Amino acid sequence: MMVEIRIPKEQSELIAQVQLALSTANNQDFDTEYVAVVESNSNDCQVVMNTFCHRIGSDLWQIDSNECDFYIQYQHPCNSLSVAEHHILIDVRDNNQTLDIWVHPLSGEVRALRSNTNVRESKQHLAWLLVLLALDFPLEDALTVARAKNNVSRETWPSKYCDFPTPVLHHEALGISVGWRQSETLTAFHQLSEGSLGLYPVVDSVEWVERLLKMGIKTIQLRIKEPATETLEQQIIQAIALGREFDAQVFINDYWQLALEHKAFGVHLGQEDLEESNIEQLQQAGISLGLSTHGYYELLRIAQLKPSYIALGHIFPTTTKQMPSNPQGLVRLALYQQLISSIPNSIGTKTQGYPTVAIGGIDLSNAAQVWHCGVSSLAVVRAITLSESPQQVIDQFRRIMAVNQRGVRHA
Repeated sequence: MMVEIRIPKEQSELIAQVQLALSTANNQDFDTEYVAVVESNSNDCQVVMNTFCHRIGSDLWQIDSNECDFYIQYQHPCNSLSVAEHHILIDVRDNNQTLDIWVHPLSGEVRALRSNTNVRESKQHLAWLLVLLALDFPLEDALTVARAKNNVSRETWPSKYCDFPTPVLHHEALGISVGWRQSETLTAFHQLSEGSLGLYPVVDSVEWVERLLKMGIKTIQLRIKEPATETLEQQIIQAIALGREFDAQVFINDYWQLALEHKAFGVHLGQEDLEESNIEQLQQAGISLGLSTHGYYELLRIAQLKPSYIALGHIFPTTTKQMPSNPQGLVRLALYQQLISSIPNSIGTKTQGYPTVAIGGIDLSNAAQVWHCGVSSLAVVRAITLSESPQQVIDQFRRIMAVNQRGVRHA
């Protein structure tokens, strides 16, 4: 799929900035060969993918904001926190910090990133936004990385937690309020050791939970998609009991109330389920919490909760469930892992990072590549449950994971 980044002739100095950003992305192993940079007679910048086109304008030159899909404002009234649809406000002063503010194009929710410094070069920031959108990053991730780019050298892709902005969880004036605000009374969730997860099957029945625990699996997730299942609660009760019997870490997907009621070892929540859960109640119960993420913004958002592990996905195309994002691929997975490994964490013996679980389309043909990205665990679904010999597949996965990311076999 060819992508064109079209730059107005009057703004041709942006071309060099865009090409430098593309070169930096290419050095990070992103596939930039399909991205072309051209001059256009239009007054707006355009990112054109097949029949789809992002029309992007800015107050860096004269253009009617109503003609744009995204209008980037680098100059705005002092301390103005009001943002219109399709507008993106950069460097809004808010007390002693700086905010980037926008309206999510699908949900209509106001979102914001908090930073400690202003953007140094507006045209560099805009060029990076164009390139990131051309590389198919969603808007919130493009804004996150473009802001982080402000804190590293010109030809460096941001990789450290200290480089990145912080997604705003609550802001009364902006109307931002998530259902799981991290309060001062909450501490970190139960921390897992780096190697405690191991191979992580995700299964849809308690029968599979029992079968795999008997094969020596030590971490497993029960994910029953249909809440109307008559045996739902009974299967959860049985899965929790099996975890105790086999001294295993059994995570219950989504049904956090039942997991709490029956004292499960852990709960796994997606982004949507997280909004409806009671984080304080989960934390006070001492339960382990795993959270799904699908990119930079979500990752930085939920890292503020200090979860037990962070799931990164989906890595490859998958048919097991409807996904809210495109496949992340190995390049992004490795970058997410670098970022997570640098997150300060003074809990226990860990000083940085959280355990990570790669998930989505992982099988024996690609597991070694995923493992090489530095993740703590591989989540597998059909690779085991559709196999004629699950034990043999488990053993093969374990051999792959017995080799560390530098190619050295663990003792």
